[in-house]
Amino acid sequence: MHTIKLWVDRLLATICITLCGLLTVVVTWQVVNRYVFSGAGAMSEELAKIMFVWLVLLGAALLFGERGHMNIGLFVEAFSSPRWKASFQIATDVLILLFVVGILLIGGLDAVDRTMRQTNAAMPFLRTGQIYIALPLCGAFSAFYCLYNIWNDILAFLRPVNAQSAEGEAK
Repeated sequence: MHTIKLWVDRLLATICITLCGLLTVVVTWQVVNRYVFSGAGAMSEELAKIMFVWLVLLGAALLFGERGHMNIGLFVEAFSSPRWKASFQIATDVLILLFVVGILLIGGLDAVDRTMRQTNAAMPFLRTGQIYIALPLCGAFSAFYCLYNIWNDILAFLRPVNAQSAEGEAK
């Protein structure tokens, strides 16, 4: 499972780096077009907004995979027992998984389905639902990372039990 996580990390990092580079190019073109050629770039402005949203959502999923997301470690650190810490972390991860699946994945798929027939005003060749695909993608990647974290937390929860039973059998 760790190998799969590394591949997902690399995929998301590559996508985020590419989006960041393309976003820089589009915004630079927009500035040059506005100040040098006195042109308003409605298409480049809309494209920059879309790429920014995708970058934020996929970057948030990548950060979630590194456990770099915002959390309050005060509760976990309040417990002295590793088993209590691990059990509290598992409960937290399950709640986060429910949120990610319910809001981002299922809600995102619903938003994509409802808006797939709407066209974007600045780019008529692009459907609004195609833009919203970033929501369920972020939800799917975050759910994967959540399951990965739960798996590791369960292993951490069971580890002290295995170590204690091994010591008991050795005596």
